[in-house]
Amino acid sequence: MITDLHNQILENCFKRAIDSYVSCIELEENSCLFNEIAISASDIQLERNSIKFLYNDMRSENYVLEVRLNLLSKESNVGYYALILNEENEALDDYLVFN
Repeated sequence: MITDLHNQILENCFKRAIDSYVSCIELEENSCLFNEIAISASDIQLERNSIKFLYNDMRSENYVLEVRLNLLSKESNVGYYALILNEENEALDDYLVFN
């Protein structure tokens, strides 16, 4: 029962990151992003990588979640997308990193 709940929470985090990635690459101002790696955005496959709890310091009760997706092409891993969420599950930041 608890495992099912944890899996659902993790799946929701990854779905949120996937939706955010799609929104990011569909923005007109981001249309040139994939020119850097000479691969079309439609050729990228997403792979769930990790979810990390990040604390500012050891005494803090506040944390953020970093949800990371690998960006894969037929040839290799071309980078990753990360979505940063606060404790209320609100998006604080996101970034796209190419290898």
